[in-house]
Amino acid sequence: MAQLTGVSSVWYGKFERGGAAQYSEDFLNRVSCALRLDEAERKLLFLHAVGWEPTSPANCRDAGIADGVRRLLELQPWPAYASDTAWDVIYHNRAFSEWFPFGVAEQNIAKEVFAPDTGRRIRFHNWEQDWAGPMLAQMRMAQARHPENTRLNTVVEEILDTSECARRLWRQHRVAEHADGNRRDLFRVDQETPTTIEIVMTSPLGNGDLRLVSLIPVRPDEGSR
Repeated sequence: MAQLTGVSSVWYGKFERGGAAQYSEDFLNRVSCALRLDEAERKLLFLHAVGWEPTSPANCRDAGIADGVRRLLELQPWPAYASDTAWDVIYHNRAFSEWFPFGVAEQNIAKEVFAPDTGRRIRFHNWEQDWAGPMLAQMRMAQARHPENTRLNTVVEEILDTSECARRLWRQHRVAEHADGNRRDLFRVDQETPTTIEIVMTSPLGNGDLRLVSLIPVRPDEGSR
């Protein structure tokens, strides 16, 4: 059950024994799907675990990426990718490979931002203020929403273990939502001046944990940052 619901055996054991915790709706829905509960049983699970009824459908289905979503990403002329709540890259299009020919560190966007190789980091202009700080603030918010997500917790721990700057920024206790609509600058390979991009994010209605992210080049003077 721990494997099916994406949490540690310790966390699931605590849940199974009735231990009090702030169980997220996402986690309880995964339990419902793994146990194949009907709607009445799912509501009863929520009432016992957190004291309120679910506010969204369980959407029990495989947590992969649909062929239509892959096709949608491939049709984008700019870099686009799909990632999960731990910032692991599940799929990316050809334009993404052209902009990031060396790939991303361990197939994880957050780890790429904090990659120790300065040759990789130079792609992120104004790195600490525009990239590193906001990334950690978003990850803190994600941990609050998904405290049982062991993969997310592992990614955060590994970043903090390997980066003194990350530890310093983490101690500031900043929180932020995801970067949809933000404008940032990055250097493409062999590029002397940065490219301004706007980060556009969507999620399929059937899988709210999946983020579809597009890095759309814009003029620096178009709109406000």
